[in-house]
Amino acid sequence: MLSQKQIDNIISEQKVVFTTVSASGQPRSIYVMPSRVENDQIILANIQMEKSIQNIKENNKCFINVYMAEQDDLQYKIEGVAEVIEQGALFEEIKNYEEIENLPPELKVNSIIVVKIQSFEQSNG
Repeated sequence: MLSQKQIDNIISEQKVVFTTVSASGQPRSIYVMPSRVENDQIILANIQMEKSIQNIKENNKCFINVYMAEQDDLQYKIEGVAEVIEQGALFEEIKNYEEIENLPPELKVNSIIVVKIQSFEQSNG
């Protein structure tokens, strides 16, 4: 779904807007740094996203927006379904990477969110 250039752009941008919606229709958007970006999924580390995790458990549809002002207002709009993972090899791999490479010692990864990309749109302006 994502090309290597699009993956590289998301990685270089570092932060994305991640939006979830509760079962009652209440949206929640937060700025997050993806732990891993692949052609068909984006993985996020849950450090302090309790409300987003609750929303995913009620309604797994989500949206990721990436805005790159310095690239002629390039924008990626990604619709997907999210899954919360709290154990297993992928969880341990992301947890170890984040806690050793990226996070200050006082922050810990509680779970990971795997967003399977269902649709992708690119626009300028």
